[in-house]
Amino acid sequence: MLRVRFSDEEWTTLQEQANAAGMTMSALVRDHLGRVSIRNREDERQRLIRLNRINANLNMIARWVNTYRDKAETIQVISHLIAIQRYIRDLAS
Repeated sequence: MLRVRFSDEEWTTLQEQANAAGMTMSALVRDHLGRVSIRNREDERQRLIRLNRINANLNMIARWVNTYRDKAETIQVISHLIAIQRYIRDLAS
């Protein structure tokens, strides 16, 4: 047995979802157990910090390219952007 406290709004939402699915609330919760992805809060915080750093780097690259347009090495800029894209993909997985 698991006891969980819900706000009135959460309880009403669960009841409505269970009724719409033709299930009891217990069946609804059990049905969703395998579908829920639980993430570690600290990991999520660290991921957000990394994404913010990436955002700052992208802003610096964009500012540099806009400032030194005629001197910008297109291939270098694109290679850095590809590296950032790969890093973001790794963070998402």
